[in-house]
Amino acid sequence: MGAAGATGLAAVGCNGEKRPPPTPQSDASPTAAPAGSVQPSTTPSSGAHFGGTLRHTGFVVSDDSAGRFDPHKTQVGPVYGQQSLVMSRLLTYESQAEGTIVPDLAKEMPEQPDGQTYVFRLHPTARWHEIAPVGGRQVTGEDVKYSIERQLQGDASFIRKARWTNVDGIDVTSPDTVTIRLKAPLAAMTQQFADVNAFIVAPEMDEAGFTADAQCGTGPFTWVEWSEQSFASVARNPAWFGGNDRPYLDGIDLFQPRDSAEVEAWFRTKRIDAAFLGRPQADKLREVIPELQEATVGHSRFFGMRFFLPQFPYNHVNFRTAVSIAIDRRAMLERFFAGSGEINPWISWPISKWSLPQDELVKLPGYRPGSQGREEDIREAKALLDAFKGENKLPDDPLTLIVVDEAERSVGMGSFIEEQLKSTLGLNITVFPTTAADLGKRLLTDEAPWAVGPDDGWIDLDDWVFPYFHSEGTKNTFPLRDTDMDTLIAAQRVELNEERRRQIGYDIQRKLLQLNAGINFVSERVVSLTWPYVKNLPLDASDGYQHRFADCWIDHADPSFRGRG
Repeated sequence: MGAAGATGLAAVGCNGEKRPPPTPQSDASPTAAPAGSVQPSTTPSSGAHFGGTLRHTGFVVSDDSAGRFDPHKTQVGPVYGQQSLVMSRLLTYESQAEGTIVPDLAKEMPEQPDGQTYVFRLHPTARWHEIAPVGGRQVTGEDVKYSIERQLQGDASFIRKARWTNVDGIDVTSPDTVTIRLKAPLAAMTQQFADVNAFIVAPEMDEAGFTADAQCGTGPFTWVEWSEQSFASVARNPAWFGGNDRPYLDGIDLFQPRDSAEVEAWFRTKRIDAAFLGRPQADKLREVIPELQEATVGHSRFFGMRFFLPQFPYNHVNFRTAVSIAIDRRAMLERFFAGSGEINPWISWPISKWSLPQDELVKLPGYRPGSQGREEDIREAKALLDAFKGENKLPDDPLTLIVVDEAERSVGMGSFIEEQLKSTLGLNITVFPTTAADLGKRLLTDEAPWAVGPDDGWIDLDDWVFPYFHSEGTKNTFPLRDTDMDTLIAAQRVELNEERRRQIGYDIQRKLLQLNAGINFVSERVVSLTWPYVKNLPLDASDGYQHRFADCWIDHADPSFRGRG
């Protein structure tokens, strides 16, 4: 499906999460902005026509779990992306790429009398939507306490429970003031209050149950409809506390197209106002509809590879490194994204605040540019494999490479790696496609010794490293056990100086590039196309912050609006 990115599988990660297409976050203009940059916004003038319903493409896909529409349980991006239109957090990201955090339900950033205490004062005009069972009542500190304790004290179905285990206590000192105390200082705690799933929910809503028909929050829009794999919509919340008469739109309709041909037909008839695509599809559409405006953004979702370290031959760093640097990342960019993307260290390049700088990356094995750089990579990979073979014998049977089936069908990811390693290192590989859900189960049961596919990106440094590479990380299914790595990851968790923390993050990535337990190859630069009458369509490096559609508006006076029904 072309509307989600070049591969059409940007919706599915190796852990089985389904994700929405990138949330737009910058002014849609013919000139692309750097990833995550904040472009000048426009505001409707007093004479501008407010209202109208924005119509755009995306995924309308949930899962089959018991908590499929519970904002604290779902792992499915299209669900919590739509929920972010109607629900609020204490804090939120103004720019995920730059890691800029601003107040949401909180009136201002929290007071921090010490490294373990956060005092939030809630926005005095924040109210729940005027629907049952909450009936438009004011948001209180008790709602905040309930939302955190609900996860902290919940069962294993609350998959983000571990994020809150450092909370020692929550005190509500007045209806609009809540104090959160930690067991120990945590550098990433402010980010956790802004995390994509850190929604504040009403106890009444929890008791009534979160369903496809019942979602209630305090955000700029109210939930209207969810029609699986087809359509979803929200309507303007006139009582939103965000100010400036926002949101400007009357509503937002989300359509899931069957293919890129349907996207083209919808654009031609102005059934849709915006779409998010890969470079080839975007170029084709602009050829036939040259009036469409383009903006691009790097997306933190990535294509990666991982090894199960206890199993031979993946328990040898020389073997892992030889395989890693023998794979041509720039050829992967061309094959997967028609060149519209960049190579990655562990943290995807669009997350500019934490990602190891490109000027350092291109000097490292596996990342060297040009034909000469590629020749050096292959020579080094062969030398490492020869050193490994000098002490070990590879199995006679081909090695099995497990690949997410959508990645194989869409871009031939497994076949690409098979061809690369056969031609460079002479390795014999069998590609085994399977579903993302099955791969997720295999990873948890140590049945995926070598796997590749798309995976989710994150925002904060700790989210990229602690769960996956610390010995106590809940998602460290490699499993990596490295004392020096544990020390580095623990150090960034308590380093409150941002620049020093960034340098620790660089050291972590340098070490991961040596260990090669998990490899992040490439991330896409996705294209948004809009009709010129669409203003302030947001664009940023990851999903789940669609509340910023509150700043988007439709210019009814723009000449391109003619013929739009």
